[in-house]
Amino acid sequence: MKTSIVLLEVFLVAIILALIVTVINSVFEVQILAITLVSPLIILNIVFIFYCKKQKIWSYVGASILGVIGVILRIIISTQPNLEVGGGLPIGITVLYIVLGALVALKNYEAMLELKM
Repeated sequence: MKTSIVLLEVFLVAIILALIVTVINSVFEVQILAITLVSPLIILNIVFIFYCKKQKIWSYVGASILGVIGVILRIIISTQPNLEVGGGLPIGITVLYIVLGALVALKNYEAMLELKM
């Protein structure tokens, strides 16, 4: 369970860094879009970290779903060159984000199963 929390914390840092890079390198409309879409993910991530530390089963389920959402968003953004939001990231960084999101999803699902037993 500690691994799932650490991965959530790393995921939070990665989301914040991606948002900062997007805000610095984008036009105003894209900045607003990124802030609007990513801010709820950041808030949810913080909530899930807090409640995962208290071993609430629903927080592990939510964190797992958040990891899946992160993977889906990264794939969508990376395959759309017309999106200025991280569309030009090197393939290694994109793969790292996808792997991190998948690890968050899997480890939090595993932690949820541990709590159920």
